[in-house]
Amino acid sequence: MYTRNGQLSIGGTLVKMMACLTSDLPPGSMISVDILGHTVLVANVDGQFFAMDGICSHSLAMLVKGRLDGTVVVCPRHQARYDIRTGRAIGQPIGVEGRAHDLRSYPVEVRGGCVTVDI
Repeated sequence: MYTRNGQLSIGGTLVKMMACLTSDLPPGSMISVDILGHTVLVANVDGQFFAMDGICSHSLAMLVKGRLDGTVVVCPRHQARYDIRTGRAIGQPIGVEGRAHDLRSYPVEVRGGCVTVDI
């Protein structure tokens, strides 16, 4: 059962949070949402929705300010690259020391025009 603030409650335990409406996120776009204190990046890749941590593990940049290139999210600061499907760091920062590390990905469900993220 959904609560008033978009949370799905099963036996009193929260398992899913509404992130956005499908109409808010056209194909090829991404948004940043705050879910239970976590910055989560949600992306629409050709009608499939994915979610992962929304802060770059290398530079702490907001990934929503970067770009989505297919299934790859590119950090706006040093171009570290992450696979939106898995959160895996697939390209390292350019021109700086340090490494990007994998980010956490989250299961996504679309139902009735609502995109929910299991966090």
